[in-house]
Amino acid sequence: MIAGTGAIASQFVQWPLGSSSAVQVCSQVPTTDVTSRLENLGSPFTTGQYAKSQPYARNVWVMVPFQNQIYLGHGDSNANQGPIPLWFFDPNANQFQFKFVAPEEEIRSFQTIDSELYTPGIDARESWDLGNIYRLQQQEWQKIRTLPGGVHVWSIAKFADQLWSVIRRSDNRGYLITSRDKGQTWQDIQTLNTSPAHMARFEKSLYIFVGGRPWQVGSTLKPIQRQDLDRTTLFPNHSQATQVRKTAVFQSQLAYISKGSRYISHTSQAIRVLNSADPHLQPPGLFIATSLASNNTQVQRVQLKPQEVPWDVITTPKGLFVLTSERQRGAGKLRFINRVRQANHPQHWCEILRFEADTFARSLTQYQNQWYFGLGTDYGAEYGLKSYTPTAHPLSGTILRTPSP
Repeated sequence: MIAGTGAIASQFVQWPLGSSSAVQVCSQVPTTDVTSRLENLGSPFTTGQYAKSQPYARNVWVMVPFQNQIYLGHGDSNANQGPIPLWFFDPNANQFQFKFVAPEEEIRSFQTIDSELYTPGIDARESWDLGNIYRLQQQEWQKIRTLPGGVHVWSIAKFADQLWSVIRRSDNRGYLITSRDKGQTWQDIQTLNTSPAHMARFEKSLYIFVGGRPWQVGSTLKPIQRQDLDRTTLFPNHSQATQVRKTAVFQSQLAYISKGSRYISHTSQAIRVLNSADPHLQPPGLFIATSLASNNTQVQRVQLKPQEVPWDVITTPKGLFVLTSERQRGAGKLRFINRVRQANHPQHWCEILRFEADTFARSLTQYQNQWYFGLGTDYGAEYGLKSYTPTAHPLSGTILRTPSP
């Protein structure tokens, strides 16, 4: 089934420098430089038998608070850097711990479903006959190895009292599958393209964002490919954007960050195809949808400062927040200005804090009135100007904390 096209509204949402109303609103929002207040909590990915020697594998892909702990995703499925301990930071004990090691090359996302924490196994170190999801139940991780042919398990979500997952099988095709018994058995629902997929619940529907036009599952539970949601509609004023990478929903707003297509790098070792959120050749963008209805699609792009790159977007009880970075060079040294901006209104995203660091912050979360940041890196000098960081930065994987302003 194909959804029909409808009225589409898209525009830039300007930062304060481009909107007089935003200037007025954001001038009343205090911003704080927290560089001197930052507490370095350390890097759990550099210690013990599962330490990651490659900085790229120490990227903190995600930080999620769950039951008084903050769970961290890391790894690198391109370079096969598993297995992956499911590290968490315990703020009460002020230390990093793990209780389970996943036989995966990378952990990139977590989802809270029915008061339990799930993570999909992106690249299992086991037979391709089955794929894995992992569930934290009563402080114990359970491996659910039941997803048929799940070479890569990209995402997991709950919708209409069912679990939904997107996998890639050895035939190099994507599949939307569903389970009515908490992952014990699965049914194929829809064939998809081969690209990694991200799922988000919005407006009483489940959206499956793949490369190209997304799919929508509504009350009928029959997937509909939204032909009207092409790249121009999903990513207005951003010709390089190809797919939704990160999402956050607050009330009637869906915020998302785009990613670009893969690029090919000729290295001294070989020719490699990389999945890099490269802000030079494939800059990510930040977008707000207030409606994805087929007859009333409302999508806006947030126009960041020229060199400001969005990395993460989250929801808290106070609203939507985006983490960005901006490279600056002074006195012969490269520094990164990392910012947190809050969506006071779809048109008004105001800076609330910033800090300088030798590399950029890739992820953030807020817990007990404190901000946590996970430092990251790009591939480094071997990939030339394509790399956002000149080197694969050794601080990648460092966790920072500061009180909320």
